[in-house]
Amino acid sequence: MTARYTRRQFLGRCACGGLGAALGAAIPCPAFAQDRRAARWAAAGDLREAAFWEPAGDGRTRCLTCPNECVCAEGGVTACRTRINLGGRLYSMTYGRPCVVFQDALEKNPLYHVTPGQEALGIGTAGCNLRCLYCQNWEFSQYGPWETRNMSLAPDALVERAVSRGLKWITFSYTEPVAYLEYALDVARLAKQRGLRCAVVTGGFIHPKPLAALLECGAAFSVTLKGADEQFYRDVVACPRDSVWQTIRSIAQSGRWIEVVNLIVPTMNDQPEGIRAIARSLAGLNPDIPLHFLRFAPAYKLKHLPPTPRETLEQARDIAMKEGLRFVYLANLPGHEGASTVCPACRRTLIERVGFKVLRNDIRGGRCPACQAKVPGVDLG
Repeated sequence: MTARYTRRQFLGRCACGGLGAALGAAIPCPAFAQDRRAARWAAAGDLREAAFWEPAGDGRTRCLTCPNECVCAEGGVTACRTRINLGGRLYSMTYGRPCVVFQDALEKNPLYHVTPGQEALGIGTAGCNLRCLYCQNWEFSQYGPWETRNMSLAPDALVERAVSRGLKWITFSYTEPVAYLEYALDVARLAKQRGLRCAVVTGGFIHPKPLAALLECGAAFSVTLKGADEQFYRDVVACPRDSVWQTIRSIAQSGRWIEVVNLIVPTMNDQPEGIRAIARSLAGLNPDIPLHFLRFAPAYKLKHLPPTPRETLEQARDIAMKEGLRFVYLANLPGHEGASTVCPACRRTLIERVGFKVLRNDIRGGRCPACQAKVPGVDLG
């Protein structure tokens, strides 16, 4: 059953949202199993058929949204906790049922080269197809929609809310859009009709066809690349690394704007050689792809680890720039110059930021006013 937040409950829930929008956590997963609570909840709601699935024989369904390809018998729930087999068909349980709707800066996602200083209406639902041990949003991502407090908000109502606020962007963030893909696609299509654009904040663990659908209607993408090491991905994220790299390559080759995020976790993915490998691979795709290094904040299953040292982040930035990336940022490090955008040619500060706030933007017509060097992005100024 859906329920509405009080203002205090809603803001309290949103406090844990932010840069970790696309993350998950490692807790026992009900994948493939029957869940009576989910079935009862689903039967009482207005479900939408999943966009990407196929019959798997004997009344079972196979979800084709992400590489997990969950096979569910009657009443079975997918690993992301958002799709259920009812009567031999697969249905989305998150359609029109966000548990987070919040207005904030595009920089928070982070998207630093997309209409700097503008705000967007960000949404997220329960569920995630990843299991990151450090998830910032585990209270949403590691539960099914029958376990969270949700709002009833159809795609047209959501778009109208953004329009009424004078916003030009909607972001699929806070939790993984793969978990509410059907909802996100319909929102994005309606938003496009109303002159709004959508940004997708994702962990990148998605099959090519669903990604292609997002690319048709999404204008910008922020992809969290959690580490260079395959073992780190297996142990901490619970998905294969190469699937995420394929998503990054596909977006980069599509012509859509992409920025990449790497949360540096002390002792786990902070080795210089791994950071160098990430930067080198991105530079090989396109040296203009912005790379954001995020400071780790102890959370969920990794509360015993310290925050990322400032020196580690600064070293990572230095390594990435030496590998040829032209725009490398440091986030969650208040007051650091690494939050600002610098001209790749004359090194003049073009966009000055403190945290997620843009203090000034000197870019004109997408170029540095001093040397006329081009600064890539979406409507930079």
